[in-house]
Amino acid sequence: MKKNLKFVAACLSVAVALQVVGTDVKAQLVEGAISDVPVAAKFLPKSIHARFMSIAANGGNLIAVGERGIIIRSTDKGATWKQVASPVDITLASVAFETPQRVWAVGQAASILKSENGGATWKVVRYKPSDLRYYLKVIPRNGVIQIAASDGELWESRDAGSSWTMTSLENAEAFPHLFSLAYVGETGLLSGERGSVFLRSENDTAWKVLPTPYNGSFFGVTPFGDQFLLFGMSGKAYLVSADGTKQQAIETQTTQFLLDAVVMPAKNQALLVGRGGIMVLIGNEGQVISRLQRPDNADITAVTVEGEDIYLTTMKGGISRLKVSSLMTSNNQEPKASAN
Repeated sequence: MKKNLKFVAACLSVAVALQVVGTDVKAQLVEGAISDVPVAAKFLPKSIHARFMSIAANGGNLIAVGERGIIIRSTDKGATWKQVASPVDITLASVAFETPQRVWAVGQAASILKSENGGATWKVVRYKPSDLRYYLKVIPRNGVIQIAASDGELWESRDAGSSWTMTSLENAEAFPHLFSLAYVGETGLLSGERGSVFLRSENDTAWKVLPTPYNGSFFGVTPFGDQFLLFGMSGKAYLVSADGTKQQAIETQTTQFLLDAVVMPAKNQALLVGRGGIMVLIGNEGQVISRLQRPDNADITAVTVEGEDIYLTTMKGGISRLKVSSLMTSNNQEPKASAN
């Protein structure tokens, strides 16, 4: 199948990436004008105010990745941030901790980066823009690294990135872009464009299509207790049982695209975020606890939680921080947030 870097415009992080790199990227790649040799990201005086696509936290160590290969890091729970050297200058779409020391990041140009010291330094595991692939989400789990990618590709490594295998997933004779992957127990759920959802249980030999009542794109999925929280376009969100047989629609009270979510297990709650600065706090039975919105309506691209602090990345740039307790504000009110 011919690769294409013109991804679904509804997927905000991808749309932003294309804006950043320009409309002639595909033509340059086809013509071979872009080398498979990576170029290091530039150090910028206002790097902490860049647009970030993903943020991850582990024990007070926070890392955000985004446009132009920029990586910033905080070791004091977000009080201060510093840009660290990045070996690539292309948009990074996802970052995740495997351990407190080993961290992975992926993005445009078939890029895979790895850090062995908590994100202080990074090295290239893979970089090949001539492949015309976009890696959208990295998921480390039990010593296995999986990457959800464009054109129905699911990549996997069982040896810390030394070698990779690829599974190609098809839905209705199409190879949808895969946006996210989560596990409940040993069952995995993959979300993608055009209503594509794939499930694989411990006893399955292959991923199978899971029919859903919605045919729009699902931008994310996350484990929520003993079930999956699946979400995407037009405010659509569902609680899906671990075996996929039960799918409960959540009345999110919004039609904004939902782009990311974070679960707070101690409270049995999850926070959905997305376009227009929307934030929807739900309980583990799918009930909406509160619905909030940023007064600047800035699209929220990613969210993570560390203790009592929630960290947001937005199209406005930089990192915003707010307290978990502020989410209990009445509907349609804005919780106080501090921006770096």
